[in-house]
Amino acid sequence: MKHPILTSPITRSNLVIIRDRARVVAALGGLDKMDGTRFVTAVSEVARNAVQYAGDGVLTCSIDLGDTPDAIQYVVAEVADQGPGIPDVPAALAGRTKADRTTGRGLASCRRLADRFSIQQPAGGGTVVQIEMARARGAPRLAAAQVAAVENQLAARKPQSPGEEYEQQHRDMMQALQALKERQTDLERADERKNQFVATLAHELRNPLGTLQMTLHILRHKQELQQPELVKHLSVIARQAQQMNQLVNDLMDVSRVSQGKVELHKKPTDVNELVSQALEMTGAAIDAKKHHVVLTLHDDPLWVDADSTRLKQVLSNVMHNAARYSPEYGNIQVRVKRAESQAVVEVEDQGFGIAPDLLPQIFGLFVQGSNANDGQPSGLGVGLSLAQRLVHEHGGTIAAASEGRGHGSRFTVTLPLCPPAA
Repeated sequence: MKHPILTSPITRSNLVIIRDRARVVAALGGLDKMDGTRFVTAVSEVARNAVQYAGDGVLTCSIDLGDTPDAIQYVVAEVADQGPGIPDVPAALAGRTKADRTTGRGLASCRRLADRFSIQQPAGGGTVVQIEMARARGAPRLAAAQVAAVENQLAARKPQSPGEEYEQQHRDMMQALQALKERQTDLERADERKNQFVATLAHELRNPLGTLQMTLHILRHKQELQQPELVKHLSVIARQAQQMNQLVNDLMDVSRVSQGKVELHKKPTDVNELVSQALEMTGAAIDAKKHHVVLTLHDDPLWVDADSTRLKQVLSNVMHNAARYSPEYGNIQVRVKRAESQAVVEVEDQGFGIAPDLLPQIFGLFVQGSNANDGQPSGLGVGLSLAQRLVHEHGGTIAAASEGRGHGSRFTVTLPLCPPAA
């Protein structure tokens, strides 16, 4: 459902004001810097068309809250005029315009800028162009009362002068350029992580496959096998198959969670119990490197509404990382605490730590740390990304802290406690 927040006439003398109001609508509507710049540019170009080819027009801005609680919300701008219309709308949207064309120039570019773009030509004449931009994914959802507050803020705001508007346009261009540079850097890093992931995955799969091939070769060519030797070889095959199965399951879990296809079966669960069971699941990795673990549970049960299987997967993953990225005979501390209405689990080690440049991206997909001084990666780089997404599905947070290489790391999982009545 659309909720109008602004209606303004478009004239040749107020195009600067139209751009300013479009910018304010984008900011108050929850668009990020890049999407806001796209929105303002598209609205300005369509408004300029309305003035140039129809003499004037009307700008109507609204926020589409969606028909369902999980629907995407949009910031919407409509520019209506009573001009001669557009003879060939598909050609205009495709950018196929003639030199003697009188309407619709720039519409193809505006269409590329918007998330959704449409043109209507009412029976009574004129043209209505609609521009829609999806609100930022991380922005809190707006309700009707909040839209009314946005409308009041727009009504109380003074328009900028032409000089202030030109200065603002310059700042917008610089911010957009900086955002593009940051996105380019992020894409380059993502591509590098993807390549590293593919190489690591090939290595992780090659080892068990090589062992399987060798074991099957022995079974195929050795004429007589005693029962104990046969059991030994079958155990090797089972272990290697389980290792490959775990790799595939991790990748499938990340895919399902990112697409919202994981169903959580929640029920009140004691965090103390979850942590104890997760530590048991990690026992083999801890014992293999002879680590010393100190477990401190909370004195009272801390009840959270959780899918116990998935949260144990999260906690076990964090503990596995602590064991993996610590040298032999390392010290690991696992603490369960309460912070007001939240349960807090801390896993702290004195291992290799996290480099400062890696720390802000540690929960990214395919991001891998280094577990030795030689810099060789360990793991597929999907565990922490999966952990973060699962914790968020439970309404909690997960954070990483480290003072740098050689100073260990600390991971903190925070989960909301069940209401007292529950």
